Amino acid sequence: MTFVIGTLGPRPRVRSTVHHPVTAVLAGGVLFGTAGVAQALAPVSASPIAVGAMRLGVGAVAVVAYLLLRGRRLADIVVLWRRPAVVIAAICAAAYQPFFFAGIPYAGVPVTTLVAVGSTPVAAGLLGWAMSGVRPTGTWFVATALCLLGLSLVTGLNSAPGALPGVLLGAGAGLASGTYTVMAKRLLERGVSTMEILGASFLLGSVVMVPVATVIGLGWLATPSGLALAAYLGVLTMGVANLLMVRGLGALPAATTATLTLADPLTATLLGALLLGQVLSAGALLGLVVLVGGLVLQGVSAVRVSATPSTGKPRHHAAPRS
Repeated sequence: MTFVIGTLGPRPRVRSTVHHPVTAVLAGGVLFGTAGVAQALAPVSASPIAVGAMRLGVGAVAVVAYLLLRGRRLADIVVLWRRPAVVIAAICAAAYQPFFFAGIPYAGVPVTTLVAVGSTPVAAGLLGWAMSGVRPTGTWFVATALCLLGLSLVTGLNSAPGALPGVLLGAGAGLASGTYTVMAKRLLERGVSTMEILGASFLLGSVVMVPVATVIGLGWLATPSGLALAAYLGVLTMGVANLLMVRGLGALPAATTATLTLADPLTATLLGALLLGQVLSAGALLGLVVLVGGLVLQGVSAVRVSATPSTGKPRHHAAPRS
């Protein structure tokens, strides 16, 4: 699930031990970008729901383990399930997984990732507008138009016949991610920390997803490759990647993080070309450049929106990704 930079209000009070936040954010983005490629390369036959459930479940265990080591109690995490925003966030975290992984066989790793990442800030902005009644800035509208133009170029000029289902599934993942972002904003405004949101929503989402995946079939986990896939996707592309992002983003300006988090789709695009032979056309590469410009402009717009009247200092943070 994609980070949406700067649109969610005050930055969370994260006591970071990361001495190089740029490195942390880049590393987190690269790990996120390997998720689709890892699933595509793994010699296992598993449904997208099963793969997504294991990614979310193992990721939840990793995040909750981190919180427990930091002195939190499991009861403090589970009690957050009483909040409607946590329930909706958990549903979105669970829905993102099958949408994303199911889209890859149709549209490929680069296109599916780009659609999911590019549609997230659009969905978050529109939903936030609908819920709060606060009209976004003119810069946001320009950035959103660039994102949509970039997405149309990527999907229209590079999609093979039959790729439309993958594009739609990628957009579904983006909608889930954007909704998660808006719910995270509500929780952060009420004093819940970013890591608590991650732990509570991932854990609740996996409680729903894992039993469903068990019915569908988890026999592939009995193989070394299947077990390795679940461990890699859960521990590294969910647990470690989110931890790196949260730790790094707390120390960086929003415009900078908007650029750095593009390591996710760029990694997916590069690995998709090198390892899977899924090369973007020249027109689609132009769309990628336009999309990057739109996402960076989203970050710039966020700095302007969140600047405090008294000091002019930006107030921002990033929502967790799943």
